[in-house]
Amino acid sequence: MKPLVGVTSWKRRLDTFYGPDTLQTLSTHYTVALAAANMIPVMFPAALDPGDADRLVAGVSGVVISGGDDVDPSSYGAENTKSKRSSTSVDEFEMAVFEAARAQDKPLLAICRGLQLMNVALGGTLFQEVTTEGGSHDLLTGDHEEMNARRHVVTFEPGILTEIYEASEAKVNTLHHQGVDRLAHGLIVEARTDDGLIEAARWDGEWWALGVQWHPERLEGVHQRLFEVFRDQLVPNQTL
Repeated sequence: MKPLVGVTSWKRRLDTFYGPDTLQTLSTHYTVALAAANMIPVMFPAALDPGDADRLVAGVSGVVISGGDDVDPSSYGAENTKSKRSSTSVDEFEMAVFEAARAQDKPLLAICRGLQLMNVALGGTLFQEVTTEGGSHDLLTGDHEEMNARRHVVTFEPGILTEIYEASEAKVNTLHHQGVDRLAHGLIVEARTDDGLIEAARWDGEWWALGVQWHPERLEGVHQRLFEVFRDQLVPNQTL
């Protein structure tokens, strides 16, 4: 039986047949990667009542906190200096989902914004801008093909990722302009770039929770093993 996995989404204002409309969106890269790893993705609509998070998480075997816009700097006690689009209501709901997964011991995989939100939810802070021209995190140009094809190297610390990748480093994509600054208590670094920026972290304890700054769902080959290892942590108490 395939386990159900809750995946967070994002609200987007888009042109539709009916005219401009606000839609709940989730890239099919996530759903394809999860389905290929023998899981059934269930979209959690963005900005629901945080009080409903416990019930939602109780209905799935694991949670994916997907990528999206910036975390509101006020969530980590900072003024907005470089942050772009953000939504306090989305942040509050996703933090409630994160806390529900932790309380219920449901495995959690956090991707890009997901890693940042995980860090903030546990009391950490963020760099509001990490891109520099010619640096490890080069400027994001807006050329979508070039952005998705971009690669830089992350070096793994001993932990989950060294076992998944069976290597000490990997080339990954760069689709973010923010990153982890002060790492929250309870998290352990799993990977860094050569400029020292944290690119992955895991929960230091029995609860299986891993966050990566790159987008494995948009990468091929060994990167897909992240989803397979995540699936292997799931207790199929909620299946279809």
